[in-house]
Formats: sequence, structure tokens, C-alpha cells
Amino acid sequence: MAGMMIATAGWRATAGRPACEPVPRKDLARILVRTLDTESSLGPLSKTPQEVTLGDLVRFHGHPCDGLVAAAEGLTLGLKALFPDGIVDRADVAAATNASPCYSDAAAYLTGARTIYGTLVIDKALGDEWILLRRSTGRAVRVTLKPGVKPSDLPAMEKKLRALGCDGTLIAQVQSLQLAFIHRLLVSPPASLYDVVPLTAYPYAVTGERPDAEKARCGQQVH
Repeated sequence: MAGMMIATAGWRATAGRPACEPVPRKDLARILVRTLDTESSLGPLSKTPQEVTLGDLVRFHGHPCDGLVAAAEGLTLGLKALFPDGIVDRADVAAATNASPCYSDAAAYLTGARTIYGTLVIDKALGDEWILLRRSTGRAVRVTLKPGVKPSDLPAMEKKLRALGCDGTLIAQVQSLQLAFIHRLLVSPPASLYDVVPLTAYPYAVTGERPDAEKARCGQQVH
């Protein structure tokens, strides 16, 4: 996905690209999740929650693209369903997403799931959806972007742009659609954008365990 500056001013119109508005600072400062994380690689859970903002996720990924924002909003809804008290234990989550780097970066960062531990699954058969498991309770949810939310012509235009390379006119057209999509994601009620459906079972094998997962419980009650 094409990147966008994190700044108060819009882009300058260069190389055939129109000036366009970046993601506003107020949205970058918005808290996505509050997490309890381990104090060290083999230490207990901290007693003080951390606040993870959209800006934090953008710095990790590199740019505030439409895919990242779509994944962030969807994953946040799913985590709220699994952790109704509002505090996410990132040593307790498994997740599945499609092969998009934007989606998988958001899933790894917000949930704590990792491919190295078998808790983050990359499934190319998935679409605009994210499947989450809270391991301690066995509860799982599927979060899906509602039909019609993503601009219908955006996937085909992105595919064409990848094939053509440096086409300034097409780059500008794709960026314009991406920005419109981001704006819709940021200003619309989440319930109008996503469906969150409970699952009877998580449809993937969870093959490993984070090294800090067991130690996270030392001396503390699982919340």
C-alpha cells in the first residue's frame, strides 16, 4: 500500500501526485487498546496497563495506509469482544489474517501473536477479516469488513499499479481512493463497518507458547 506522511500539513503535489490530507494528529493519538504486558522476557505481568495508539502502530509499520487502518479498527473491535474489561493480555491471544503485510503487522502488534510461536497464522484464503482467540477462555471471534465499505475498484487498481511500476497518474488515483477509504474508516461508527461474530472454535492449531506466557501468571490471578 502507498504510504502517507504523519504531519499537520498535506502532501505537496509532486511527480503528478495531488496534494492530499494525511491522517490527522487527533486520530493518530487515539488509543486502540490498553494492554497488560510482561515486565521482562521471563517476568510476571505488569500491574500497569500500557496504552497503544494508532500512531504507535503507524511507527511500527512505517506509514498510515488504508490496510493498516482497516486492520487496526477491526482488530480493536475483536479484542474488545474477547476482553470486555478493556485490558488486553497480549500473552493470551492467537490471531489469523491474510497475507497482507499491513494486516499481519497490525495483528502482531496489537494482539502479541507471533508466527514463531504458532500463535499468528497467515492464511491466504482469508479476505478482509481477522480471526482472534483468547486462549485462556477458548473464546474466538471473526471480524469481517462489511461488503461495500472498501471502494469496489481499489483492489483492481492496486493490482494494476503493482504490475505497471512507476505510473504517476495511476499512483495518484490509487492514493486518492486509499485516502477516501481511510477517512471513512476513521469517521464512521465501527459497527457500521465491521461484523463481529463469535465462533464455536478457533479454526487453526495453536502450536506453541510464548516463553513469557507461563511466567506472566506468577503471583498474579489471571484476569
